[in-house]
Amino acid sequence: MKLKKVLTGSTLSLVLLVSASPAFAESPKVSSSNNHAITAQDIETMKVGGWKSRDVIPNILPFAPYKWYLKDAWLASDGTWTALYARPL
Repeated sequence: MKLKKVLTGSTLSLVLLVSASPAFAESPKVSSSNNHAITAQDIETMKVGGWKSRDVIPNILPFAPYKWYLKDAWLASDGTWTALYARPL
């Protein structure tokens, strides 16, 4: 009976370990160099519309858990302003 429990426990542990392996497949991007150039693939963008004037659009938009930085703003056809924010990945 003990052997059956040990084999069942070992099998379940092995299955859980193998099923979690894709989570460890890609390591995080870490750069020790201070002169790292950001490419287009390293930037995520977000459009936010409905602003009443250009003066009320904030330069930094703290949208949890990231800070989004204003890159462009334009006047839409309906008279409101749309802002383009970006953040490094």
